Amino acid sequence: MQEIVKNIINKAVPPLLVIAAVVFLFVFTDIFKKEPPVMIPPPPPPPIQPSEFPDYEAFKSMEKKLVLVENRETFSPKNKPIIGRVKKTIEVGGEFSRIYIYIEASVDNGKPLTQWDSIYMSIQYVGGHIFRFNSLKVSSDTVTKLLYGLNQMPFLESIPYSETKTPIIKNWFALFRDGARLEFDAFISTLRQGGKLNLVELRYECETNSDCFIK
Repeated sequence: MQEIVKNIINKAVPPLLVIAAVVFLFVFTDIFKKEPPVMIPPPPPPPIQPSEFPDYEAFKSMEKKLVLVENRETFSPKNKPIIGRVKKTIEVGGEFSRIYIYIEASVDNGKPLTQWDSIYMSIQYVGGHIFRFNSLKVSSDTVTKLLYGLNQMPFLESIPYSETKTPIIKNWFALFRDGARLEFDAFISTLRQGGKLNLVELRYECETNSDCFIK
């Protein structure tokens, strides 16, 4: 009988030791504790980069506009009358906070202007050959694109056109007074056929409480 009891004890002791070890580990250590999931914070949003074309985006956002020229073929053959010259009268009403002029022009049937070419433009007989180097930044394209605030219009008074010359600055914005009638004049100064004023457009904003217009 003692032998039987001894055998039973011998068989029972190992499992009991295992159970005791498990209980000890569970109570006195963290081995069986489930680690909480590691929370990875979301990445911060990318910083807002300043616009590369702030004035161009401001121009595009303006709803009030007047197209002065569109798809006008123009060039200046030597010792002959200018072909495609644009002359018109602009009527102005109200008061303005900002006015931009945007120009797209090309030569040689769709190519950008070269150093041999220029854009002549005047409002109320104030103007000259537009100095392209001083243009506000616009998106690039296959044609020449220019953007200016009317308060700082850069011109060369004579040709040949050269960006080594110093332009004169004229304030067209001051001409846009309530009730004004302004004479507009524009053409491309190039000897070659294939010149075009693709687009000349004014966009503007009114002063507060002013119902301004340009037509």
